[in-house]
Amino acid sequence: MENHLIGLDAAIAVTGLSKRTLWRRIAEGVVRKAPSGSGVAAASLLMEDVLMLSGLDLGADDVRLLVEADQGAAGAQAAMGQRFFLLQRYLAAIYWFERAAEQGEADAMQCLGQCHAAGHGVPRNEHLALMWIAKAAAHGHAIARRQMAELQGRGRLA
Repeated sequence: MENHLIGLDAAIAVTGLSKRTLWRRIAEGVVRKAPSGSGVAAASLLMEDVLMLSGLDLGADDVRLLVEADQGAAGAQAAMGQRFFLLQRYLAAIYWFERAAEQGEADAMQCLGQCHAAGHGVPRNEHLALMWIAKAAAHGHAIARRQMAELQGRGRLA
């Protein structure tokens, strides 16, 4: 694996460890930080160490996608959310969905709505579910539009 880097917040989401525990792993030398003078953020960690702690066996394409997601690409963030959701790693999925949704990614908004509706990675909350699905629908998401039409047809929306 190349020496890809990942930010601290993304590493927390991917591993499921707390910030304190991750810093302890860094202090122990289990997780290595980016070399000093490398021109990257001080809190960038070596991807291979983070993946080892996560227990995930990601292929090269998934690692590249994770790097893109960590660099802020909304489509990659939504795709990583989907991958983590399928792995039933809901907290990591929520992390990536939220980042993508903040950038207007309709797929991520719809997925966040579904997570809030079902309580995957977040407490069940119909209001937040509806909000995210409505936002996705407003951004043209076809499934979210159908969901909103169904809710209106059942009289659940005034």
